[in-house]
This record gives sequence, structure tokens and C-alpha cells, in this order.
Amino acid sequence: MRKPHSIEILSVLAVLSVLMFLSAASSIIYLLLFFIASLIILVFSSDAFFDNAVPMFRSRGIGDMYAGTIFVGFASVLDEIALSASSLIFRHPEIGIGAVEGSNLITMAFFTVIVAVSYLEVAGEFTLDMIVILVLTILSMVFAEIFVHIPWFYSIALFVPFVVYLVIKAGGSKEAGYGPQEYSNIVLIVSFFLIFLSSDTLVRSTIGIASYTGINLVDLSAYGIGMVSSFPEIIMILVSLRGGRKVVSMGIFTGSTVYKMSLIPGIIIVSEPTGFSDIFYMLLAILVMSLLVLFLGIMSRKSQGRSNIH
Repeated sequence: MRKPHSIEILSVLAVLSVLMFLSAASSIIYLLLFFIASLIILVFSSDAFFDNAVPMFRSRGIGDMYAGTIFVGFASVLDEIALSASSLIFRHPEIGIGAVEGSNLITMAFFTVIVAVSYLEVAGEFTLDMIVILVLTILSMVFAEIFVHIPWFYSIALFVPFVVYLVIKAGGSKEAGYGPQEYSNIVLIVSFFLIFLSSDTLVRSTIGIASYTGINLVDLSAYGIGMVSSFPEIIMILVSLRGGRKVVSMGIFTGSTVYKMSLIPGIIIVSEPTGFSDIFYMLLAILVMSLLVLFLGIMSRKSQGRSNIH
């Protein structure tokens, strides 16, 4: 549903984004202001895109699990996709890799707690998703140990699990009965435009801050941009949870994580030499939490099976 004045607010943010995009900031104060402003615009525009994309999919009869993992999961990582594209344009792929895996770490930590507290009854339905995430994490860790810069053709190893996952999920049936849905095509277009503009400005300001302060680009991307870019997914998950749509919420988490572990880093590796060696311990933490979520899901499924027998 269209939020009050959302088009007007997005239009103002669009003008601000264009001005930042056209500006050449050299002062650390301006760089910090651009960094903060672009993050705020990125989060707001991603949220606006989600608010209008979900009812658009529902109006076409897309089922909850299918919509959550494939469509809404993709929508929730648009900012990371745009960010990665901008990092390639500026020939700093480590920004894209660091931001994506940093976002994965924050989202995984958040969701591990949520699963343990309130998602046990649906976690078992996403066993396949968690296995795919585990496989992708292990592959990334192997690459981190072997390569400093991963040869482009090894990206196939990341694309194959993604394609298999997509094919299986695409078998999900469509559902009817959602009724009329309200959304704005204008807000969808403007928010999509804002996502890319703010991501470009964010990359440029990140490079400037790292150059000015001497902070490692990967650290700044992973623990700075990565933390904030995980907010749209976390917000979507919380909104779905509050509405009692746990299947959609879990789908957003697993779908967006698969995208960020396969499609995005795979495209970065194909486009520009880079690797995972600087984020090995971050990947290790993701692996441990993924194993925990998978274990909880399997135990939940077994428990439900015993309950059905009795």
C-alpha cells in the first residue's frame, strides 16, 4: 500500500541523490555526509520498493514461499546488487564482496536468534535452502584458502548451486485468493532509480573515506556498509513476522542469503579479479550459524513428525 507522501519524499531524495552523484567531494566532512546520506536514502528507497513490490507480486497470484524466496528475496538485495555493480565500475570489487558478506553475517546472526525463539515450526520447511547456503559457504571458504584472486571460471561453482536452487523453487505453485492489491508503479520506478544512485554515491564516498583515513576498504565495507545494508532485509523479516507471515519471512532470509552467497559474488569474480581471503573468519562465523539453523530445522521437523504419529 502506498505510504502517505511517499512519492513526494522519494522525489526529494532523488534530487538529493543526483546532486550527490554530480558532486566531487574531497573534504572528509563532505565524504562522511555523503556516506551517511546515501545510506539513509538506500535504506528508505529499498523499503519503498519492497512495500510496493510485494502487493504487485501478490496481485499476480504468487504464493508466499515462492514470493519470499525468489521475488521478495531478490528485491531485498537490490541495494547490494547495485552496490556491487558500482564497486566494479570503480574497480574496487573488494567493496562489493566485503559489503555482501558483512550483510550476510549480520542477517545470519539476527535470524539465528529469531529461529531459535519463534521460527522453529517453519524452519523445517527450509532444509533445502539451508543446505544450499552451507554448500555455498563451504565453497567460499575453500576459495579463500586457495586463492588470493579467484580465477573467473571458478565462479561456475557458485552459479551451479544457485541455478539448482532456482529451478527447484520455481516449481512452487501459484496461489489465488489474495484479493485486490494496492501498489504504485511510480514509487517502484523512482525507488529503483534511487537504489542505484545512492549505491554509486556510497561506493565513491567509501573509497574517499578509506583513502583519507587509511582504513582498510574491506573492513569499512564489511563492518560499515554491510551492517547498514542488512537493515532492509531485517526490516522486511520483522514486518512479515509481525503480520504472522513466518513462511514469507523465512523465505526472505534464505532467498536473499542464497543470492548474496552465489549470484552477487559470482558476478563480481567474473568481472574483476578478487577473492574471499580477507573475510575467511567472517565466512567461518556464517558457517557455524548456518549449521545451527539447519540443526534446529531438522529437529523441528522430527518433532513435528513424532507429534503427527501420536
